[in-house]
Amino acid sequence: MRFFNINIEGPDCSGKTTLYNRLHKETNFKYNIQDRSCMSMFVYAKMYEREDASIWFDKILDDLKRLDTLYVLLLPSENTILNRLEKRGDEFQDKDSILKVRSYFRNIAKMGFGSYPNVLVLEEDGLKNNVIEALQFIDALNEMPGQELIKSLVLNSGRNELIDVQCKEAIDRNHLDLTVLDFPQEKEYYEKIEFEFFNKIFREFVGLNERHQAQKHDSRRFIYTDDSCISMIHVLWRQNKLNVSVSLRSSNVSKTLWADYEFLKILSVKTAKEMSLSKDCVINLAVNIRSAHIVP
Repeated sequence: MRFFNINIEGPDCSGKTTLYNRLHKETNFKYNIQDRSCMSMFVYAKMYEREDASIWFDKILDDLKRLDTLYVLLLPSENTILNRLEKRGDEFQDKDSILKVRSYFRNIAKMGFGSYPNVLVLEEDGLKNNVIEALQFIDALNEMPGQELIKSLVLNSGRNELIDVQCKEAIDRNHLDLTVLDFPQEKEYYEKIEFEFFNKIFREFVGLNERHQAQKHDSRRFIYTDDSCISMIHVLWRQNKLNVSVSLRSSNVSKTLWADYEFLKILSVKTAKEMSLSKDCVINLAVNIRSAHIVP
């Protein structure tokens, strides 16, 4: 499971608390669900003309770029919101202000973040359908390959580049595309990385390092660095799990990311074998792309 966090957003009287409670009930509190978050802070900063709106905008983007957080934005009709306001009242909003809040959220959905892969906009009034759609959306996102999520994030951002995009996953050994190792554009590059990294691991295990000390499995010294696109690979064996952290200084999400990401999964599995770890040990991969771009 990749997405653990769900931020429920929308104007007052949109049904956020009700959806919050129902999602918890349907999932047995499986997710970390928040009723309002950075998106509300951005909306109210704009509405009250505060100077910190850009800060909250960037925080929304940071949430989305981590690819472990889903935003659910509720946008029922104006009539629905006004009817609910009339029935329950509101400590802060009247008819005019609540429609103004809705307008700000609608602008976010239609002209801003609504097209991002981890943003779900729900415009229906029915709770049952909204719960079903939200849960199906979460399941679909958790099944989507990491490289496809990153690509969709960048392509739908309206920008050529996003910086510091992060993606984490537990590697499934049964779903590796080994054909990527013969990808003509990157084949020699991948072979070079594998050779140098495994040579580094071997030398550390036998003590061929500046300390002249043989390393154990829990060493912090199993690392590969380079100034090319895949610029750092570092593995740590902790609590019977192999934690693989990778930094890419840049990645073209349209052309090479799919291959690089798949290669890194394969390399992680091969690394576990190189370190003589159990065949079924858990392997967690964390990828950070400093510059995820479309046009070079």
